[in-house]
Amino acid sequence: MYRRMMAMSTIIDVRNLTKRYGDLVAVDHVSYEIHEGEIFGLLGPNGSGKTTTILMLVGLINPTEGTAVISGYDVIKQPLEARSSVGLLPENAGYYDNLTARQNLSYYADLARVSRVLARKSIDELLDLVGLSDWKNTKVQAFSRGMRQRLGIAQSLIRDPEILILDEPTQGIDPEGTRDIRELVKELSKERGKTVVLTTHLLHEVDKLCDRVAIMKQGKLIALDTIPNLTNQIKAEEGADFEEVFLRFQGVM
Repeated sequence: MYRRMMAMSTIIDVRNLTKRYGDLVAVDHVSYEIHEGEIFGLLGPNGSGKTTTILMLVGLINPTEGTAVISGYDVIKQPLEARSSVGLLPENAGYYDNLTARQNLSYYADLARVSRVLARKSIDELLDLVGLSDWKNTKVQAFSRGMRQRLGIAQSLIRDPEILILDEPTQGIDPEGTRDIRELVKELSKERGKTVVLTTHLLHEVDKLCDRVAIMKQGKLIALDTIPNLTNQIKAEEGADFEEVFLRFQGVM
């Protein structure tokens, strides 16, 4: 798998990305490359800098130092072009509860300046992709957490971006819903060619999904590789699950 990824072109190039808030260094000179078409896990405990990194990648906050190039666009010098290549599912995505699934996507398509002709076609296709066709005319106030997350994935795809950034896409979802979203993410990457960057606290999901993972701690990047290679680095016993590997890198075990 790793040899296959090395042959892919780099679609996100992060160089010395840093964010300071006064004396607090939220992200500390982080550098890595993400390859086209891979599922890349950005992991770490609360306060490790994951969300701040994501906000810089999508242009919602500016780095203090360093930069990132996304699909060939510098996030500082060409923020609009870089942002147009990315679909984002934030951790707490908001919707209009009094609108239907279809109306929510239509509203977002207008905000994203997607032509109405294209939007009419793509919205139905996206709702089918995420398994919400039967609820497309149902008001979102009736949706479960899992259904809302699937709607959020559809929303992130409305401009057909090359890259998806999913922040805790399975948080608060039951095991069946988690499995459904996991399979959807796999399909988006392996069958539709999307590059997926995701954060998650469900570490047992990581080795089922991610081609590579980056582990952060207190704003620093402390590990980056495939899960088998990370397991070998810490000389974990054969068959050790990824939770043990992660905790060992964090210095907990």
